Amino acid sequence: MTIVEMLKKNARLFPEKTSIIHKESRISYAELFERSNTLANFLVNIGLKKGERVGLLLQKTPEAIVSFFGVATAAGIVFPIDYNQTPADIQFILNLTHPSVLIVDADFQYLLSKLRLPCPDEKIIVIGNKSKNQYYSWKEILAQKAYGLPDVKVQENDIVYLNFTSGTSGLPKAAISTHANIYWNTLSSVESLKLNPDDVHLCLFPVFGHPHELFARPLYLGGTIVLIDNISPKTIAQAISDHNVTCMMAVASIYETLVRFHDSQSLNFSSLRVPESGGMHVNPTLAEKFKKRFKIPMIPVWGSTETMGIALANPINGVIKPGSMGKSCPYYQVRIVGKNGKELGTNEIGEMVIKGPAVSSGYFENLEETKNHMKDGWFFTDDLVKKDPDGYFYFVGRKTGMMKVAGMKVFPIEIEDVLSTHSKIAEVAVVKVQDNLHGEVPKAVIVLNDGVKIDKSDIRKYCEKRISRYKIPRIIQFVPELPKTQGGKILYRKL
Repeated sequence: MTIVEMLKKNARLFPEKTSIIHKESRISYAELFERSNTLANFLVNIGLKKGERVGLLLQKTPEAIVSFFGVATAAGIVFPIDYNQTPADIQFILNLTHPSVLIVDADFQYLLSKLRLPCPDEKIIVIGNKSKNQYYSWKEILAQKAYGLPDVKVQENDIVYLNFTSGTSGLPKAAISTHANIYWNTLSSVESLKLNPDDVHLCLFPVFGHPHELFARPLYLGGTIVLIDNISPKTIAQAISDHNVTCMMAVASIYETLVRFHDSQSLNFSSLRVPESGGMHVNPTLAEKFKKRFKIPMIPVWGSTETMGIALANPINGVIKPGSMGKSCPYYQVRIVGKNGKELGTNEIGEMVIKGPAVSSGYFENLEETKNHMKDGWFFTDDLVKKDPDGYFYFVGRKTGMMKVAGMKVFPIEIEDVLSTHSKIAEVAVVKVQDNLHGEVPKAVIVLNDGVKIDKSDIRKYCEKRISRYKIPRIIQFVPELPKTQGGKILYRKL
């Protein structure tokens, strides 16, 4: 089933049910369907052809969701753009995708003057007050109320959007995402996490993160999504309390801030049923703190841009193993292979490879990276992983992050897990740096808890009792905060 068919079904079965909550506004499934169709008809009428790209420079608002559905209904291909990037980075994306149409928030019009746009001003739609007469007005387009589906054929294997990798460790790549990919990942997530039509989903990732994860699960079930403007702990807690949120997906660092925020606030998380943590490793110390504070276990999961979302998850009603990514989700095959491509045994460290109908077929206009990562239907993740006898997978590190200290293998994650148990450390990230004597050495970048101080020598003494001497950070740096993406992932390349 395509996302266009899902939306049509929901508009027919429960037209008055709320699909989107944003600030004080509520949008029903009937309204979402009508607005999406109006935009789709407009795009077709101004010449958008099937398979042409439409760029979105939008914040996380209902208009972004309508834009996604409108382009999909017109058989176009969406690609959201991270507006936090430099003009040079955005230009790289525009040169790669060559959009026929751009849909832009009024606040981002200033960026357009800094870019060489592949499309003319007459193919730019502005949400809000437009700065040029040639631009189309979103408000005027939606006022046309062309509710019927346009005369275009949308099929399950059609590309619906280009999902850019986060670029935390290099240039972003555009993973090809089809309607079928979204469907199978959504079905897998629903079955793994026991989701239901009454669930209310809090959407924390930005539009340019994993865009379909803003709406796909509730769309499949006929549930409700809550959009919030920022990811401060106060805003998140208020949204959970106000809207009886049952499901949320966030990276570990966001859950860390919620735990710290709870120490000074009284939060009502009683409605929360499925707190997923993905996008980065969940250290056991954080998981224990969260469960103690909120009386509910965090659900560590693993997914990627190329797998359309989670491909591994800890069981919702079963054993959650500390530090584990969980087991493979339905409709995914997961293996660990060595350098020769042969599958490894229990507790052997190798590269995780994944196969299934939700996995992307490759990267848009990037044959080299497609060949490097997509082999015989398997996606080679670059993640080093091991599996225990019960089928639980454990993240060890990125292939590019592993360091050789005087010839000995060291993985940053094992150092991070040790340091995170220190009572004075709030957050920590470990990276490798070049060293003339040892080749490479660990560097720990540390955020301390509020109002505390500690000497670097004390941190090294703490490590000496818990890890091998050659794994102890040679360089320790204290910072007020770690650099992160808008979704909360640590930007290791900036450390």
